[in-house]
Amino acid sequence: MGRKGKVWLAGVACAAAAAVVTGCDPADGLGESAVSVTTDQLATHALKHDHVKVQWLSCSASTGKKSAKVDCLGRTEDQQKITVKGTVTEQLDDTCVRGRLVAVVGGRTVFDVTGLGTCTHRTGSSATR
Repeated sequence: MGRKGKVWLAGVACAAAAAVVTGCDPADGLGESAVSVTTDQLATHALKHDHVKVQWLSCSASTGKKSAKVDCLGRTEDQQKITVKGTVTEQLDDTCVRGRLVAVVGGRTVFDVTGLGTCTHRTGSSATR
């Protein structure tokens, strides 16, 4: 199996694992797997929007009562290190995470935001990407 096939299989395995774990997240708060998967998808989209050629990105989250600490690690196609770190205070329907997130690629800050995704359906103002 070629490299692309292995990457595709790894992606399928990660998606399946995320789907299984998401069932264990609390319905009334921030769930670790839901926050990590949503942040992963939205951060990848934001990085690509900023012309970063993301090869892979993987996020984890640890939740408290009112927030989740997010830590993402990845690589660009030219093997630069990607980190996305911060705190998520709200997640909206897999389309938005609010809080403070900072992405650094190859030592350069790409974004420092208070939200990622489409966060406007609850409030009229947001500083999202």
